[in-house]
Amino acid sequence: MGKGRMDKLLDTKFHDPYMDKTIYKDPTICPVCKLVYHDKTWHRDAVLYKKYKDHPATHFKECPACRKIKDNFPLGIVILEGNFIKNNQNAKQEILNLIRHEAEKEELSNPLARIMKIEEKEGFIEIWTTTEGLASKIGKAVYKAYHGELNFTFSDDQKLLRIYWRREL
Repeated sequence: MGKGRMDKLLDTKFHDPYMDKTIYKDPTICPVCKLVYHDKTWHRDAVLYKKYKDHPATHFKECPACRKIKDNFPLGIVILEGNFIKNNQNAKQEILNLIRHEAEKEELSNPLARIMKIEEKEGFIEIWTTTEGLASKIGKAVYKAYHGELNFTFSDDQKLLRIYWRREL
């Protein structure tokens, strides 16, 4: 199966201002979430954490995901709307469970991919993510499970993906 337009757009490389690897020395531990920066990548690894937490050469600095969360700087925003979730509490709860499950799966391969917040607002749900990849996976998973309409909008001036999903009854 070939790549669709959405996947090709996601392959476009934009600069993430929080991913400046020059500010992290090896090893670095995030004091907030306990991720370990080692061999130029972030790991959620209890063995590495135990090995480096008391090591004299270890640096302590917030990881990019924790910094984005603290600064309220999402790279992905997913909007879910329509009567399907507004008037159906069971469906809304199932969708929220699906979203959390997708985030857990994604964090296994990318520990910097996290849900920043989920807000239920009047008539819609808004999800902020630390990566555009997680936002894309959430949008695609909701669409695959519940159909409806799915639209991707990329910001022209910053690294931000907005996904709109809508389904009426």
